[in-house]
This record gives sequence, structure tokens and C-alpha cells, in this order.
Amino acid sequence: MRTTPAILLVLSLAVSLSTGCHTLSTRNFELEQHVAPEDRIPNEEFKTTLPRYVVEPPDILLIDALRVIPKAPYRLEPLDIVQIESENVLPDYPISGEYQIDASGRVNLGNQYGKVTIAGMTIDESETAIQDKLLELLVNPVTTVNLLETAGSQQIAGEHQVAPDGMVNLGTYGQVYVAGLTLEQVKDAIEKKLDEYLEAPEVIVDVSAYNSKFYYVISDGAGLGDQVVRLPINGGETVLDAISEIGGLGGQATKDIWIARPSADHGGYEQRLPIDWDAICKKGISATNYQIFPGDRVYIRASELNRLDAIVARATAPVERIAGTMFLGTATIRNLGGSFRDSRNQNLGNFFSDRRLKTNIRQVGVSASGIPIYHFRYRGELEWHRGVIAQDLLATHPQAISRADNGYLMVNYGRIDVEFRRLSTAEVVAENRVLRHVRRGIRTANAPQRAN
Repeated sequence: MRTTPAILLVLSLAVSLSTGCHTLSTRNFELEQHVAPEDRIPNEEFKTTLPRYVVEPPDILLIDALRVIPKAPYRLEPLDIVQIESENVLPDYPISGEYQIDASGRVNLGNQYGKVTIAGMTIDESETAIQDKLLELLVNPVTTVNLLETAGSQQIAGEHQVAPDGMVNLGTYGQVYVAGLTLEQVKDAIEKKLDEYLEAPEVIVDVSAYNSKFYYVISDGAGLGDQVVRLPINGGETVLDAISEIGGLGGQATKDIWIARPSADHGGYEQRLPIDWDAICKKGISATNYQIFPGDRVYIRASELNRLDAIVARATAPVERIAGTMFLGTATIRNLGGSFRDSRNQNLGNFFSDRRLKTNIRQVGVSASGIPIYHFRYRGELEWHRGVIAQDLLATHPQAISRADNGYLMVNYGRIDVEFRRLSTAEVVAENRVLRHVRRGIRTANAPQRAN
């Protein structure tokens, strides 16, 4: 029976693990080469290189122009750089070196010779123009001119960001579509475009900034919204690297983690790779510490308890908001009246005592001046208070009544013989006990008598 290379690889790994060692022995690369790539999922131990890089927006390309020679007949332009060499000139004022044509189309030969306009001329014509200028001062000068660099080459060289439409801008040479191309294809496309203007152009293209390839770490929000972190991919990242980028697993996360990997052919079939988090972290087993590829989604599921808590929170949130608004509104209205006491701890300030702000009103007595005394609660509050009703005092004690800007009536307890205070728990319990006895007695008295 013939043993396949894949089985031999598995057996070799099993033998090395059974020896009790914590690390694997030297890998058998020759044997690994016989295992079909589809039978191995790249992970921490068996990493692979990423596919050939495809340029997409908003990558930044670095272009270097190696050969930029204009097609003849070329006419010089402003910002071109030329090499000028002249013989038989003044010994102390040589003419030799690089000269850039300024914006006005002239080159400056120095204070002794002046400036010469050469823009719009061919190389031969520029030599003649410079020769004529020097003949005004010299005898038998000899001048040669060579083109070193065109202004167009400055527009080619440097960093170029791929625009959203997939184009890169080469200045006066136009635009080139590069989206979806490899670097070799981008080089060919640019040189083909430049060939319309230059003799056998040659450029070098590299990627200065890899801005278009990402993977995602998605944390399940337990029904309160998922958190998505987009991370650039540099090649070689694993699941452990991805989790470390977001600071580890959060308090709501479980160890139920997987990678959702889009299909390479975008045909709708995707891979779902479960991850054994405990094996990776606690045991150092790299089998599920998969290598991350562009477009991967590392999904971290939330615990069911947090999901249930979120459902309850959403169900009770409206009630809590309404109740909180009622408590806050009532307390604000009541406290706007202030609370002032004298040296004997007697109330001297204004308090909201409008009947419309109170509930569970019970009359419990009358003051010495004949003012009804009540026990009550402010709407939206649980505490009981002892005081008066402002409407009862409008006719008998108008000097103690004022009206707030919101229209509710307030009572200045410093001008009446009733103290405003909060009832203690013992007082409330005792009063409720009395009320229960009273109600029980009323029900007994009203009950029909059985015939003898």
C-alpha cells in the first residue's frame, strides 16, 4: 500500500509531539512541498506569502523616471535643466554646469554675460542664441548645450496617489489607469503612456503606502451594536496579532471566535474557520492561530448573559427614562422654592405647595389658626411630607402665598403656624397601620348581618 506525502507529514508531526518535547524538531520542508496547498490552511506554523499585490485606491505609488528623452524635435520649456559649456570666455567667469530655464524662458549666464532667452528653441537654436549673446563681449567663444532634465520628468518622478477613479496623474503627460494592476503591469501602462511623448521611456514603480488592503476585527455588541475595527495588513499577521491590536478580549466577549473569509473568486462561497482561543493562549497550540489575509473578518461573539442583559435593558429603558424624568421634574420644581431655616431650625423659605403637584393627600389635623394640615407625596416621589395646600390659604393667609414663574403656587411657611417637614419611616408605618384598622372597621360596620 502506497503512503501519500500528506499522511507521512501527519505521522511525522505526531511522532515529534509524542516524544514529550514542547517544540517541534526541524521542519521537513521537502515533505511539506508535496502537500497540496488546499490541504493546509496557513497558520502561525505554516505561513505563506500573500498573493501578488494589486494596486487599488488609495494606494500611493513611488515612480522614478530612469529614461525621459523627449521625441525630436524637442523645444525647450521653462524649468528644463540644460548643461552649458563655453570655451574662450573670461578666465574669472567661466560658463560651465547645469542651468535651469526660469519661468520667463531665460537662462542666467552670470552678471558679466547676462540672460539669454532659449525657451521654445531646439538645442541647436539655443546654442546659436547663447553664442550670439557671448559675441557681444567675447572673441570666438565656443558653446555647447545638452538637455539634462525636462520639466515633464519632474512631474513623473515622486509619489502619486491612486485616485478614487483608479487613475494616477503624470502632469502634462496625462493620466494612466492603474487600479487592479500588479506593479509590473502598472510599469508597462505608464511607459506605454509616456511613449506618446518620449523616446523609449523607462520608469521604476513601487508602492510607497499600502492603503487599500485591510482586515477587520468585529466584536459582537450583544444586541447593542457591533464594534468594527479596520486594520491594515502587512503580511504575516495571525489571529493572536489581530486580537492584540484591539487590546484583547473585552468583558462582554466569549471565546467563541472565528474567521469569516471571503472566497478568492468572489463566487459567494466563503470559509468559516473556528478558533480555539484556549489552545492558542494557554497551550501554545498554533493549529487555529490562522494567518490573516486581506478581507478577513475576525468575529468575536458576545456571551448570552450579556445578550439577555441588553434585551432587558432595551425593554426597561423607556420606563426608566419616564420615571427618571418624573422624579427629576418634580424634585426640581419643589426644590426651586428653596429651603431656609432660622437658628431654631424653623422653616422660613418658600415651598411649592400647589395641590396640582401633590398626590395621596390626607388631612390629619388643623393648626391653632385654623389652617388644615395634610400628609402627602409630591408626584413622582416616594417620600411623605407634612404641610399645607396653597389653595386653602388664598383667602385666609394671602401674605404667605406667591406664584412662581411656572404658574404653581408657593407657601412661605415662616408666615404661618404650620411646619413643613418630611415624615419619618416610623410615622408613615404607624399612620398606615391606623388607616388599615379604620378601613377594617368600616367594612365590618357595612357588612350585612346574618339572620338568626
